[in-house]
Amino acid sequence: MTADQQRFRDQRLTAWHFAAGEVLVHCPRCAECARVVVVPGVGAELREARRLVCGRCGCVRDQTGGTQYGQAPTGTMRDPYLREPLWLQGDCGGNVLWAYNEAHLDYLEAFVGARLREKVVVGEGEWRRRMTMVAKLPAWLKAAKNRERVLRGIQRMRATLQP
Repeated sequence: MTADQQRFRDQRLTAWHFAAGEVLVHCPRCAECARVVVVPGVGAELREARRLVCGRCGCVRDQTGGTQYGQAPTGTMRDPYLREPLWLQGDCGGNVLWAYNEAHLDYLEAFVGARLREKVVVGEGEWRRRMTMVAKLPAWLKAAKNRERVLRGIQRMRATLQP
């Protein structure tokens, strides 16, 4: 591992940054991996129309309501648009480890795997963003004692992605 791989610098991204593009979910018809994407021709704004598309069974479903972030009452994480269970989620020592997509998974892996984690200091006159995703991560995910367990969980999720 190089010095750069041991260092993580917070890029001031929020979870919404990762949900803005493609979100991987369980298809409601066949339970395989489907994608929730921006409806073509509508634009790429966070809260614009979304469509679930399954390449396996051909299921297509459009968003009918607004966005909601978080867990369902059953404890599973769901996408904020169509409320389908996220594809990339799993148990990690009694906690739910989840990601919206592969880019989100990569960012989490870089953070968890880093021995040195740097916060970005907002200078005077710079635009201030809400708390970053890294700042909001739960303590169990940030703890060095859980590093190997979390990295194994990330690798298990990564193995479910199609080549």
